[in-house]
Amino acid sequence: MSVTYRITLVQLKRDASGVGAASDKIEHGNHPVEEVVRLAGKLLVLDLSSTKAEPGIIVQRGDKGWRIGIHQGHLRMHKSMSLFDDFWSIDNPAELAELPPFRVPAAAAPVPHSPGPVRQQHGAMRTVLEAAGLFAVAVVLVAVGLRFGLPQRRLSDLPPGVTIVSSTRERATIFKTVAGAYSTGRTGGNSLVVITEDGQVSLGTIGKDGKPATPRLQEQARAGLQGNIACVITSFGIIAGIEPPEAVKVGNFQWKKAPDSVTAIN
Repeated sequence: MSVTYRITLVQLKRDASGVGAASDKIEHGNHPVEEVVRLAGKLLVLDLSSTKAEPGIIVQRGDKGWRIGIHQGHLRMHKSMSLFDDFWSIDNPAELAELPPFRVPAAAAPVPHSPGPVRQQHGAMRTVLEAAGLFAVAVVLVAVGLRFGLPQRRLSDLPPGVTIVSSTRERATIFKTVAGAYSTGRTGGNSLVVITEDGQVSLGTIGKDGKPATPRLQEQARAGLQGNIACVITSFGIIAGIEPPEAVKVGNFQWKKAPDSVTAIN
């Protein structure tokens, strides 16, 4: 039986035929890797020159998920559903099938049995058949459990340990705590995220002149807690205030306070 993956189109029209709205999340269903490759090929040829959208393809198998996006004419497959996490970079959609998420372990080769007396052969055959039958039952039970008994993670699910804060007062406190401008470096071309005291988040880069370039994504974040750490929850990941306003953790990476040329105009 071929392995299938749950596919969700993000900021894309149906069948990845074009760029959709910022809030679009279309469930494409469960398909084999060949469908992922086909959709990635359509994603790669989209014209994004006149949009700030970050269209992508979410691929999930069990409780694991990955995000496929585009960066400077190349495909990126992030090692989680967040754009901030590490990634594999490929040039050809067909190369996706060679990445770890799509590698299916080969079936174990049968162990040869040495010939023996007829009675021993029958006994051995019976043992093998019983073991195969038990294995088949176990596979069916596991499949049923995965399909109906175990919770399936959805694109909207929060990462483990993150809770949403509903109190107006607590939300305001968290936004003020994490507010600031943070970047991956101090020179032009580095990624930049700006969080205001009312929870507006802008994602972009530092321009060659040292000032913020036009943001490619702007949205209202949600306030939350990651354990006892204040964080903001966005469509592209969790931003945790580990040392605000000096540093935050964006996905799995630490971003530090942006240079004065950026913060001076915020």
